[in-house]
Amino acid sequence: MKHSIVYHTTEGDYSAYGSLRSVEQMLPENWFVRCNSCYLVNLRYVTRVSGFTVTVGGDDLSVSHSKKREFMKALNEYIGRGEYV
Repeated sequence: MKHSIVYHTTEGDYSAYGSLRSVEQMLPENWFVRCNSCYLVNLRYVTRVSGFTVTVGGDDLSVSHSKKREFMKALNEYIGRGEYV
């Protein structure tokens, strides 16, 4: 949305300006992964994956074909580390 970034958190939604790429570089890569060009997902809040849809905090997000393998690998590694609650 023209460099407007919306952070969806358990405490509410917050808006800021910047690029998703710069935000991505600041976050721990083993917790946050892109599911498509529009979203970074905190793996801790993934509750379901079905086909090319991931459910995060009650919201269904599309997983792009080009990101699915990377996303699923990161999610499996996250679960394997035992950090998944």
